Amino acid sequence: MSGGDEKVIEIVLDEKRIAIMVISLIALGLLFSTYLSGLFAFIAPEQGKPLMITRYATTDRVGTPKTSFTRGEMVIVNATVEMATAYYYYYTYYYYYTTPTKYLYIVEILYGNTPVFIGFVVHEISPGGTSTAGIGYSIPMNAPTGTYTVKIFLWSNWLDKGGVILGEGVTFTFQVTG
Repeated sequence: MSGGDEKVIEIVLDEKRIAIMVISLIALGLLFSTYLSGLFAFIAPEQGKPLMITRYATTDRVGTPKTSFTRGEMVIVNATVEMATAYYYYYTYYYYYTTPTKYLYIVEILYGNTPVFIGFVVHEISPGGTSTAGIGYSIPMNAPTGTYTVKIFLWSNWLDKGGVILGEGVTFTFQVTG
């Protein structure tokens, strides 16, 4: 072929070929998005601990985040819980959770080492899902001022009833002023 020769390549796409290309691109996109979501999914450290608290805060009655309250106010202890999609097995393999998990969302509030409040709700969460709960505590008018400690627990049932810990708890504080 000499430098001045031109060659024209013509590609003809009919409706059938376009449809096959579109379906192939959609399938490839779904596979890739499943792969990416698997990379960012919560994988539990062991089979028995499928839950993780991802966010927690104290708020007032209308949901405004606060860490300082006055006597007579309502403190809402909020947390978002995520259930893992799978768990590690010998650090090399992992297995998928297939059924939802029921759990107790337990909030304990202490002043010093003295419990002043314990509240709980029962929730159910599916693998890969999230659940948000809030439990309210009304600060008594005669409550001492100072630092209060909040502990959140995730249990399958009460421990004395055979329950087990389903995820690591969290501990944080808020202040009560005059």
